[in-house]
Amino acid sequence: MNKKSFWTGYGIGVVIVIIGAFIFKANMEVPNTPLDNLELHDLSGKQVKAAELLDKPLIVNYWATWCAPCREEFPIFEKVKAKAASKVNIVMISDEKSSTIEAFNKKNKYTFTYLLAGKAISFPQRPVTAVYNKKGELVSQIMGTVTEKQLLDLIDNAGKE
Repeated sequence: MNKKSFWTGYGIGVVIVIIGAFIFKANMEVPNTPLDNLELHDLSGKQVKAAELLDKPLIVNYWATWCAPCREEFPIFEKVKAKAASKVNIVMISDEKSSTIEAFNKKNKYTFTYLLAGKAISFPQRPVTAVYNKKGELVSQIMGTVTEKQLLDLIDNAGKE
């Protein structure tokens, strides 16, 4: 291989990597998730209106039982819920079957409110944590796991809205 062929191939490779990075980043953007667009049900199948959850700011964690990072952050959410229950509502939303969520909860004994999404959740990955103010407006979203400090900061910021 001569030098010219090498550098041409190298340049093409660099361009492909840059384009791939832009495509990857665009696909990793978390879609805005207005509460009004969610069709929510409790585990018994009863419809839940988003407005019922907005007596205070709301943290929604979009998760799945098959998602290891989701399960890993549950103790953090449990701890934050114990500390900040008077300031915020926390709900866990999945698009899995109620029997799957019930089996998970029976095994793990968390105190969360579990809700089911009527439509499949279309995030490029999970978990996704969304924070809504009392008006139901999206204040912030985090894709990936969150820390206790991040959650407490999100709660403080949502209460200022």
